[in-house]
Amino acid sequence: MAATEQQVNNLSRGALERLARDNLQPTPENYAVYFRYLSNDTPGLNAAFDAAVGAGAITQEQCTQIYAKFLSNNTSADFLQSASHAIDAELKKVLDLISVSAKDTHKFGADLDSFSGKLSGENSAEVLRDAIVKIAAETKHVTAQNQKLQIELETTTKQLGDMRADFDRVHKEAQIDGLTGVGNRKFFEREVAVKLAEATGENANLSLLMVDVDHFKKFNDTHGHLLGDQVLTLVAKTLVENLKGRDVIARFGGEEFVILLPQTRLQDAERVGNQLRSSLESKRIRKRGSQQDLGAVTVSIGAAQFTAGEDRDALIARADAALYKAKQTGRNCVVCLLAGETPPQH
Repeated sequence: MAATEQQVNNLSRGALERLARDNLQPTPENYAVYFRYLSNDTPGLNAAFDAAVGAGAITQEQCTQIYAKFLSNNTSADFLQSASHAIDAELKKVLDLISVSAKDTHKFGADLDSFSGKLSGENSAEVLRDAIVKIAAETKHVTAQNQKLQIELETTTKQLGDMRADFDRVHKEAQIDGLTGVGNRKFFEREVAVKLAEATGENANLSLLMVDVDHFKKFNDTHGHLLGDQVLTLVAKTLVENLKGRDVIARFGGEEFVILLPQTRLQDAERVGNQLRSSLESKRIRKRGSQQDLGAVTVSIGAAQFTAGEDRDALIARADAALYKAKQTGRNCVVCLLAGETPPQH
């Protein structure tokens, strides 16, 4: 059964409080371990956590090991959702404190007005003494409340700042290819869904390019993976430099890249593909250190345009078929495949 919002908020606050008690930073990894431990839905994690605590205070190294063993392959969606709840809970706590402080300050002002009225109407020393005592008490209360608010705000602001920085880092890393710096497969799957919905809703054009580095495996086997990585980085950088801000690029896998071109017809996508291909062909790969010239980089490109009513897989399959045809017809070229056109057999 899914946890209620209140239960998630309670777990989030509990995780943050226990992290502070154990003197561990509220990083996404640490937070995820503590949140799952308090959720009590991962028996192996709870057993490892209890064992670490049983030997004394849990250390950062132990927390990292627990995260790597039980959560590293299942973090993105669950963690980002729970982290979002935690941030919301902390913000609510601050707003509640501000609300309480505002009410107390308003009450203090009303009491001062009342005392002022009494003083203006009576001149009794007894009344004056009572008023001063009450004002002193109210002043002390409001001062204490404001001091508490300031401490809570400082603590929570720092905690939220740390969480936000780590949250943003995890969110970015979850969508960026570590080698080339462009989007990864997960990023592309999200973006293609968005762009297909936009093209359908606006009855707009959308084209897809699939780009594959020619003879990459041979290059890798001959010159080594480090130079192979250098080629992939160069290809990604060149593609990015020759695309517009609205275009979407991602590494689809291995030496293959995908590019979404919104508001672009197939013939224009072919032109863009040839521009990318020519720009890459002009680059030279040189061995670092010796500066040995290892030749030019060429790519084969398949292009397809979205047709109303088709899904993501159909569009990708058509672009992939066009790419295969480009490889079969000599490489270093762009091939377009129209909707309904029979693709070549792999």
